[in-house]
Amino acid sequence: MEEPKLILTVKNNKNNKCIIEILNRLYLKDLNSKAEEIIKNVILVYTSLTPIMAYGLLISAPPSCLAKIYPVDLVIHSVKEQEIIDKITKFLKKNIQFKTFYVDCYDRGIKINCREVEIGIGIGLRGFASVDYKNPEKVIVVNVIKDSTYMSVIKKGQEKVSVISLR
Repeated sequence: MEEPKLILTVKNNKNNKCIIEILNRLYLKDLNSKAEEIIKNVILVYTSLTPIMAYGLLISAPPSCLAKIYPVDLVIHSVKEQEIIDKITKFLKKNIQFKTFYVDCYDRGIKINCREVEIGIGIGLRGFASVDYKNPEKVIVVNVIKDSTYMSVIKKGQEKVSVISLR
């Protein structure tokens, strides 16, 4: 259990209660699950379950404190914009099939140029897939937290806790 499998955002001042609720759900399938608040209102979940299995457990009976859930598909131990762009573009071309997409980038606890990352990934995927903000097949979510970058490939709206749809 080295890399986190989920990134969760929680409602303000609900972090301690939320960690208990999250672990109560995950313990159904993995008693060794761990959850830690890495920065205010952002929790990383470590489990031996796949990201989609962990996501499914939480979304099937979501804790009331959760705001958004991101299954982690790729971890990059860097916050350098060009390195993020290169590694995500290479990973997507090799592992994920989609025709339309857009990129959302969030800097959490560190300042990077998210706009550059979004545009860079869009340019890097030119000829592979097309950018579509209205009705994308996939949304590439890039969360930059402290000294690492976490990428999720989701359906539009999947990160919202009230939505139940898996990849």
